Amino acid sequence: MGGEANYLFELDPTVPHLLAPVSRDRWLTPEMATWSDAGIAALLDVAEAALRDCVRSMNLPATILRKDRAVGIIPTDPAVRIPRESLEETVLVVQKILELSALGYAAEGADRSAPHPPVGARIPFCAFNGGRDVFVDIGDKSWGVTVCQNWFASRGGAAAGEPIRGENTLHVGDQFLSAGSNDFKARSVGTTAWIASPAETVELLDELAGMMDGKA
Repeated sequence: MGGEANYLFELDPTVPHLLAPVSRDRWLTPEMATWSDAGIAALLDVAEAALRDCVRSMNLPATILRKDRAVGIIPTDPAVRIPRESLEETVLVVQKILELSALGYAAEGADRSAPHPPVGARIPFCAFNGGRDVFVDIGDKSWGVTVCQNWFASRGGAAAGEPIRGENTLHVGDQFLSAGSNDFKARSVGTTAWIASPAETVELLDELAGMMDGKA
């Protein structure tokens, strides 16, 4: 799952990079399927305008990058690092503008174990600081984890309408604290682990595997 909740790939040994894209019609949840292309484009238009204002007002050495379900800023010169404070301020500004626009909602602190909020004209988004950039994506990681719970349950032969439960889900991430903490929202739909490096992920999985072997 990539782009928060916008792209799904599955293992395919026959393709060059071993990952094959899965068409959205195969995995979108009923709620996600109601997000219209026009609504998504309108939200990203507002986000792009807000990002341009931030680049101009803070004189950031950044370039706008627009995708089909995301928009963000990246360093114009890859060798230049945009200050963390500037990235955080950009996240706060863009998020507030989008929330006030009535086009989207960030659902900060919402209980996502309950049914997803009605979307209609309002589309969920995630504005986050990626460390070197800032992006606004459609949806967020709670939606992405939900998709994975449904997908792996269906591939494993689970009964229809019975996704993998939160207590049987582990999401590992490093973005839980700052304003643009896009991993935080996954906590509402599953168990999470806060790591600081890939090495910590390896240690965590080794420990988990040992615990699971001990219960076998």
